Amino acid sequence: MVLDDKQTVLTISMAYSGCSCHLSSTCVNQLSIYKNDFGNITLFDVPGFYIGCYVIEALLQSTLQCFYDQTCIDELLLYLTTASPINVTALDPSLSSQYSEDSTIENLLNSLMIEEWNPIQIYDRYYNECQPIECTYTIKTRNSVIYIITTMFGIVGGLITVLKLVVPRLVKFIRKKRSRLSPSNIGVSLATYIRNLFPILKSYFLTLNLFPSVPASTDEHQLKNQKISTRLYVLLLILSITILLLYTSLADITKTINVPAPALTKYEQLYSKYSQTLTCPCQHISINYEKFLSIEYTFHQVCTSFFITEEWISYLMMSNEATSAYINFQWTASNAFQALRGFCELVESTINNSLIQFNSSQYITASVGSSELFKSQAQSFIDQFISSTINTFVLSLNTIRNSTHGDSLVSGLWTNYVITLGTSVSNEAIVFTVPAGYSKCGCAQSSTCIAQSSILSSQTNMGTFYVPGFYTGCYVIEALLQSTLQCFYDQACINELILYLSSVSPINATALNSSLSTQYSEDSTIENLLNSLMIEEWNPTKIYDRYYDECQPIECTYSIKTRNSVIYIITTIFGIIGGLITVLRCVVPQMVKVFNVTGFYVGCYTTEALLRSTLECFYNQTCIDNLQIYLSPHSPMYVTALDSSLPSQYSEYSTIENLLNNLMIEEWNPTQMYDRYYDECQPIECTYTIKTRNNILYVITTLIGIIGGLTRVSKILVPISVKIIVYCIRKWRNRVVPQISIIQT
Repeated sequence: MVLDDKQTVLTISMAYSGCSCHLSSTCVNQLSIYKNDFGNITLFDVPGFYIGCYVIEALLQSTLQCFYDQTCIDELLLYLTTASPINVTALDPSLSSQYSEDSTIENLLNSLMIEEWNPIQIYDRYYNECQPIECTYTIKTRNSVIYIITTMFGIVGGLITVLKLVVPRLVKFIRKKRSRLSPSNIGVSLATYIRNLFPILKSYFLTLNLFPSVPASTDEHQLKNQKISTRLYVLLLILSITILLLYTSLADITKTINVPAPALTKYEQLYSKYSQTLTCPCQHISINYEKFLSIEYTFHQVCTSFFITEEWISYLMMSNEATSAYINFQWTASNAFQALRGFCELVESTINNSLIQFNSSQYITASVGSSELFKSQAQSFIDQFISSTINTFVLSLNTIRNSTHGDSLVSGLWTNYVITLGTSVSNEAIVFTVPAGYSKCGCAQSSTCIAQSSILSSQTNMGTFYVPGFYTGCYVIEALLQSTLQCFYDQACINELILYLSSVSPINATALNSSLSTQYSEDSTIENLLNSLMIEEWNPTKIYDRYYDECQPIECTYSIKTRNSVIYIITTIFGIIGGLITVLRCVVPQMVKVFNVTGFYVGCYTTEALLRSTLECFYNQTCIDNLQIYLSPHSPMYVTALDSSLPSQYSEYSTIENLLNNLMIEEWNPTQMYDRYYDECQPIECTYTIKTRNNILYVITTLIGIIGGLTRVSKILVPISVKIIVYCIRKWRNRVVPQISIIQT
């Protein structure tokens, strides 16, 4: 720091080992202890320790080599001791460590200075917190011996029962048919045989008795019960077998199929057909992203251009002829392009660090996901990675920008404050800071104040050149963020810029290629570029094949809906039919005994069934006795049958409805007693009528009355009638007859 003629403070960049702090912040030199303040007599070089532009930068490149050596520490203390010495013990090099004595502090910080991570996974606590309700597992095994034996017994029992029921009757039927065949019937046609067969079968089934009593009974009632039992038994057996057959053959069952260790092509075939039920458990349920995801990216061309090289930055620094009194392009350009290079490096470092973390993340999947699901989830992971990386970088940058302005840190180039020396009232030297201003904007109020960056040529005839899109401001970084690369896309602009900077030998600089495909425009600010991490294009790669190979499914299981096989249906029917026949043979006769009262019926309504029933059983003493046995076997009562010998207009088979139609009357016996009726009537008088002719007196009086009446009427009507007739005759005679003239020509 020096003063110019105007007592303005100027800064001069330090250099370490030939490296200028104006060009790089990482310049370092060996840290030494000198005999005097001028540093020309070295007393002791501290091994592995450096001094540089910044204490932190020098520390990061230093090692702890000296502090592992007790002799080095003692010698260091010897040179540092200005008061009573202290006891310092060297670091123990015998301890197990992942670092060497020559590891830099930066290497230690890259591993957070951690020697060893000691994670503890307590599965017992996890299990206790999980508290599983139940555990279910599946094993492949064969049917047990008990199941095989019971199934075989069921099938054998069914077969034996069916064969015992069918074979004797079939043999008997065939032998009977053969015995009936005669030589004359051998040539009978098939149609005739079938016609003859039907009546035989009908007769056979009508007389079939599967429940004969032993010894054989001749009681018609019992024989009828046995035939009814046989028919009901056959009906229920056929109905049960039909229902069972339909159920077992039409019922949908879920069949599970296992495919061991399928290849990817096989899995895709299975998924296309059975996507709803397909499950393929993974052998490795956690897979690092790096196994199947790859993220490449393309930087903006400025990050690989000539304008961030050491050659260009050195050229700008050597052409610096300005002072802090006139802040222009020459004064800030080298720092601005160093900052631009720093942004490119910082962005790349940020992305690489984020990629390391991203690639080490694990994709947890218990079973194989479909290709569509994998691509969707992978794209979601990639989008989240890009978004979080951008947000983290921008947030950190904005935090630094706000902190820098909030703390009013003075720029090393004096672009935000001008420091001057003065004297106080007591003639003491004091330092004054005066805020700089750009385009009527003060740096004390805002850090984003900027002005067009310009170059004042040393040649009087060239004047000032304003660099298009480039600015100077309170801070180099703030001005850079609001600047664009407009001039550096234009070769003419670059040539003119170099012409104004040519206080030294000119340099060959090629403009950025504006024809390249880009998501940014030439007018995009550096801040806009940083908001997208200066990335032109992200090129993620999602490799489903690698994911599938890493998953290594043990087997794939899928379910299909199908029907039972023929073998299963047959074995099931034979297994059940034996028990079914046994049950029906026991139950059906009892059912018939309970309900088979001769001539008596049950139905939807008791009255309707009664009207269709007869009193057939109640005319038969045997039927009544049997009925009493069924109804009250322990305490029968004596009931006498109806007398069938009595004369009756009804038969034993007449229904109750027939009886009611005649009011259940056998015979009407009326008695008529007229005497009692006449006495009860008690007539007052009697009147009667006879036919006869009129007497003479009645005839004479009637004729006289008629003659008198006619005479009176004639006297009135005849004169009037004569007058009317005469008048009409006169009118007719006096009528005018029209004359018709005939003219001859």
